[in-house]
Formats: sequence, structure tokens, C-alpha cells
Amino acid sequence: MTDKEKLITDNMGYVVTLARQYSCELLDTDDLVSEGTIGIIKAAEKFDPNRGKPFVTFAAPYIRTAIEAAIRRVTGEVTVKSTDESIPAGSRNNYTLLNVLEDKNSQRADAEMERELLKSDLERCIYLLDQREAAVIKRYFGLGFDRMTMAEIGGELGLKRERVRQIRDKALRKLHKASS
Repeated sequence: MTDKEKLITDNMGYVVTLARQYSCELLDTDDLVSEGTIGIIKAAEKFDPNRGKPFVTFAAPYIRTAIEAAIRRVTGEVTVKSTDESIPAGSRNNYTLLNVLEDKNSQRADAEMERELLKSDLERCIYLLDQREAAVIKRYFGLGFDRMTMAEIGGELGLKRERVRQIRDKALRKLHKASS
């Protein structure tokens, strides 16, 4: 086993921990772990142990970026990078951390409606996909099937989970391009 492989396998528990922090209704934890694994692989390729930084600390941004990118692909969110502006001391702005934290225990009021709109949009556009892409998307989003993880889809279609992820991503890109 190479040093990179050892770094990856020794720290997969951390990937799972981060993936659980990002759990959402549209992506299963297994799928988030799969995406986080891609991030830890990129981190292992770029890691230099001579710099004195622990690997987990170095890898965390790569893992988070990969997971967040997967969530954005599925939800269609657009990220806008903002500059880091600090609030002047003595300002009357009551901006606190509580203003930006989401209550993870409360259900979003529009979550069900958003899910139904996504399903109807997918059903309208599914004809744009080839047979295998359509099969993956239908199972992944629960269109005529119970929602399935990428591992379950792979088992049913005789594909590896990574291949299912690639097919899903390609199909989502096609659908996104068609909607533009």
C-alpha cells in the first residue's frame, strides 16, 4: 500500500463524519461519503508531509468542497463568492452567528414543494437522456421508483457506485445545459 493509499484509508472515518454533517434529503449519506472520498483523494495527491500540517487539517477543505459541489449540482444552487468584510466596532448592526446558522432540526417549509417541482421538471426532461442515464436519474430521484443510493442503483444496474455517480453527473449536466 502506498503512502497516499494509507492516508486515504486511515482517514475515511473523517470523511464519513464530515459527510454526516452535510446530510440532506436530496443526497444520501453514502453519496456524500463517495463525493468526500473524491476530495480526500485530491488532498492526498497534493499533501506534503514536510510542511508540518496534519493530513486531516489539510484534507478537510478538499473534502468539504467536494461534498458541497455535489450538493450544489443536485440542488442547482449557484455560489457567489463574497469578500470577507468585517463589521466595524461600535456599529449598530446586530449581525451575529445566530443570524446565519440554520436550525438543522426544523424542517424547511418549502422542502416538499421544492422536491415535487424538481421531480416534475425531471419527468418533463427525461427524454433528453439516453436509456442508462434515464434509469440512473429515475432511481436516484425516485421517479417511478423508491429513491435509491448510488450503491443500490449500481447493484441493480450492474455498475459500480463510482460509475453511477459519473452517469448521474453527466445526465445532470445534460439537463442543466438543456434548461439554459
